[in-house]
Amino acid sequence: MDLFDNGRHLSRRRLLTLAGGAAVATATGIGFARSASAATTAAATTSYGIDYSDASLTAGSVASAGYGFVCRYLSWLPNPKVLTLSEAQALTAADLGIVSNWESDGLQDWQSGVPADPYSQGAGHATEAQRQALANGMPSTRPIYFSVDFDLQSSMYSALNSYFDGVASVIGRSRTGAYGGYHVIKELFDSGKITWGWQTYAWSGGSWDSRAQLRQVQNGISVAGHDADLDQAMATDYGQWGGKGGGGTGVILPSWPNITDGMSGPSVQAAQYLLRYHGASITADGQFGADTLAAAKSFQSAHGLGVDGQIGPQTWSALIVQVQSGSSGDAVRAAQVELNRFGYGLTVDGNFGSGTDTAARAFQSAHSLGVDGQVGPQTWQMLVGTGNGASGGSTVPPPWPNVIDGDTGNNVLAAQYLLRYHGASISADGQFGSGTLAAAKSFQSAHGLSVDGEIGPKTWSALIVQVQTGSSGDAVRAAQVELNKFGYGLTVDGDFGSGSNSAARAFQSAHGLGVDGQVGPQTWQMLVGS
Repeated sequence: MDLFDNGRHLSRRRLLTLAGGAAVATATGIGFARSASAATTAAATTSYGIDYSDASLTAGSVASAGYGFVCRYLSWLPNPKVLTLSEAQALTAADLGIVSNWESDGLQDWQSGVPADPYSQGAGHATEAQRQALANGMPSTRPIYFSVDFDLQSSMYSALNSYFDGVASVIGRSRTGAYGGYHVIKELFDSGKITWGWQTYAWSGGSWDSRAQLRQVQNGISVAGHDADLDQAMATDYGQWGGKGGGGTGVILPSWPNITDGMSGPSVQAAQYLLRYHGASITADGQFGADTLAAAKSFQSAHGLGVDGQIGPQTWSALIVQVQSGSSGDAVRAAQVELNRFGYGLTVDGNFGSGTDTAARAFQSAHSLGVDGQVGPQTWQMLVGTGNGASGGSTVPPPWPNVIDGDTGNNVLAAQYLLRYHGASISADGQFGSGTLAAAKSFQSAHGLSVDGEIGPKTWSALIVQVQTGSSGDAVRAAQVELNKFGYGLTVDGDFGSGSNSAARAFQSAHGLGVDGQVGPQTWQMLVGS
């Protein structure tokens, strides 16, 4: 979102708390891969849209790019970036769903201090938001999201809850939604203040609240030459109105792969060309050696990413740039290299001419993407993430994290399920409290570990057990929770069936692990540590 500040994309990137090297639970979070069974049971919920403040972006351009919905803004008038009736009518005519969101610089002022009467502020915002939304044709039963577009601290939660009580006093709790980072969305759901959640990867530290119907997963993409943010619908009903909002093709995108030192192949070469586009002085030879490692680290450092030299999801997402007819240079060469993996036989000359345009359109058509010939974020992800574009090398697993008293999130939930597997009588709620602390100490004592209650490397290594097709119980639930960090959308039911197997194999493939569908020590460490 950048309704009031054209530079906010950059400031947000600096503020992110990044989780390293994993789809969805990364800075960009765009590992949208789901298991086959998840795709079958939730195909209608896997759709993609954009939010943007540039009202000159046409409905036709959005639809032709393959997106199925837009999130558009309401705010104090006059403001040229706010949704209008004529724009809403055009979006509806293009069969695009519309999500209504109120964003006010008044809430940004909370960073300097909360208002004396947040309830009245919320009621005032909701009154004007509803007036505008209804004037634009939104049905009176549809929700409105209200933006908390900064890293709100827990000391403000009381005021935050009061603000949303004020919102609900006008539009009703059943229509009240919030946009914000993980902790804001979790607080508001836990407190019963919202029914609708739109979570951004920003300020989320890699955690996702499963109750949120929408996720904002990447900032700064280009759609028909206009700046936008990429959103993923997590439910069939995410508050949309107007058109069907089905997500264009409803395509399931593969995870971005991890390309590491020692690997070789076309995806290594494509990454090298993209690094060259961004200023690196390296040879694009398809061999990931010392120079490529240094260039990757330099790029990551310059872009506020975790500096590990691995070209994983967040690094790919920062590297790619949209190329299309008329583009030239190393970014085009990268696209040509990837297209040639699929048999298009292009000359890798850096000129995006008719041959490259034809190949891009053919690839998009074959993979159920919007056919426009532009190699944008979705096409890049399908190109790079499909099949084996690199091989060899070795995968360096991330370190096991330390999970301690007071922590929350997926790793806590997985640890609780593993403790339950080993006999602990505790609730698996993702909250590391006194019960989990006591269970961790008891487990450590029983296994000859240092008894400190912290779930660190040695305790994780003792807790994990291999699970695979046919396994069941809390250890499977732990694996399903961790896989869902990366966007696989599994039902956490403790049954390791075909869906869990497909998700495990996709995760292993994307992270350079042996692909066998078994969640063993290496896969566990990559899951938990990423």
